[in-house]
Amino acid sequence: MAKDNIKPKIIKYLAYYGGLATLTFIRALGTYIFIVPNGFAPGGISGLASIIYNAVLPFNPQIANTWLNAGITVFYMNIPLLIIAYFKLNKVFVLNTSLCVALYAFFMWILGVAKVPVFQSSDMESGFMLVAALAGGVMIGISMGIMLLSNMSMGGTDIVGKVMYEKNPVVNAQWFIFLSDIIVVMLSGVLGFIGGRNVDANTLFVRVMSPIFYSFIALYVSTKVADVIGIGLESSVVFNIVTEKHKEIADAIVSRLRRGATLVRAEGVYTNAPRDILICVVRRRQLVTLKRLIKEIDPKAFLYITDAREVNGFGFKSF
Repeated sequence: MAKDNIKPKIIKYLAYYGGLATLTFIRALGTYIFIVPNGFAPGGISGLASIIYNAVLPFNPQIANTWLNAGITVFYMNIPLLIIAYFKLNKVFVLNTSLCVALYAFFMWILGVAKVPVFQSSDMESGFMLVAALAGGVMIGISMGIMLLSNMSMGGTDIVGKVMYEKNPVVNAQWFIFLSDIIVVMLSGVLGFIGGRNVDANTLFVRVMSPIFYSFIALYVSTKVADVIGIGLESSVVFNIVTEKHKEIADAIVSRLRRGATLVRAEGVYTNAPRDILICVVRRRQLVTLKRLIKEIDPKAFLYITDAREVNGFGFKSF
């Protein structure tokens, strides 16, 4: 019996850490092929590592490709943060993050040793740069989104944000992470000055601003892709309907939209009269249909709609 119980656990752990390794490889591949070769720095410690690598590469390629390889630099810079996290955060999270960081450095090194081809453009104004920013952002976003769902992280500002939250839950750690990413993105403009001494002002301006703009694009795309994975492709909205014909509207919602609703008894502050509020969550694609139903049944209804960031339960996704 004991052996029978151990086997599923082993399979579970192998699947979990196999998935962790796969996600880390996807992120390393996207960074190696699209981000680093083009001098992008879409936030965080990995962005700083990209800046350091591209700043050193023109002067000493050997050091840039060995000791200052972007993956190795990420590993170095995460060590003090992981030590702090060990004493402040959940040990499972620290273990997973440490493994992700180590695998990321390893994969980046292996890709470099294998001389895997990169998607690099020599022209800042080329459309290839935009494609690289989009493709790199998508690959990073896929990895990041699934990692966040699985209590994994690539370290860096994520660790700092979690430590801040543990110390003071009132602090909005997301703003710190956002500000840190913006600073790193702006720093990528420094790369435009390298080799730009004998160019005119307009050319220099383009050289400086191009990595900043493309880094912003990569950062935005990766964040949006991660959000889609975390929240789901189908967003939802909440209808709050103040109406005297709540039963008719509720019946229409059930029969024509196949959705449920909740009736709340309330009182108007201005009139002191009793009010009925119907609350209904629907997919965004059903928004226009429900508005039309309400208008048909009760044109005098008071209605306001809000976004639902995530919906779990019957009729939507399960927990």
